[in-house]
Amino acid sequence: MPDDVKKDQAVSGEEQPEIPADESAEETGEEIIEETVNETAGEDAEAGEAEAPEEAEDPAALRAALESAEKKRDEYLAMAQRAQADYQNFKRRNSATRTEAYDDGVRETIAAMLPVIDNLERAIAAAETENSALVSGVQMTLRQMLETLARMGLEEVPALGEKFDPDIHNAVMRAPEGEGEPGQVLEVFQKGYRVKGRMIRYAMVKIAAEN
Repeated sequence: MPDDVKKDQAVSGEEQPEIPADESAEETGEEIIEETVNETAGEDAEAGEAEAPEEAEDPAALRAALESAEKKRDEYLAMAQRAQADYQNFKRRNSATRTEAYDDGVRETIAAMLPVIDNLERAIAAAETENSALVSGVQMTLRQMLETLARMGLEEVPALGEKFDPDIHNAVMRAPEGEGEPGQVLEVFQKGYRVKGRMIRYAMVKIAAEN
């Protein structure tokens, strides 16, 4: 056999170095993990770009929204102020109505008691010459009644010797000419009264004739 052939066979017959199976598998696994990490990172980057916040709204639109909100605020404030003013007006009207109703009740009550006052005054006038405990008692009762009613607003209308006033006097008799000053009240037949500035009974009087 030629020497060249033997050399070739000898070379081909040499054992080749073997790569450990574990090292090959480890390198392959690392490559797979690296590829997976790279792919995941790429997906996360794409997702981050997709979830990025949208651009800020237009300043003109924000200004218009603010102006609309301020307009509604002003409208609601005006409504609240009107409601408060209406409530205050209602309270004032209600208070005035209650006061007027009370005053009307007082006037009606006092007007109903005037005939009693008239009769007490007539009884005292009829017993002027007597000086008894009974007369004193009646005088005291009349005085106490008038003081009580005065605290409730009763006021006697001035009449005797006054100038005739049709707003407070009721002339039922006229004296002949030459008697007293023209238009003067010469005699009072029935006293007149008013309560808190309002007439509840006109004074019934006799006046002097006017020229």
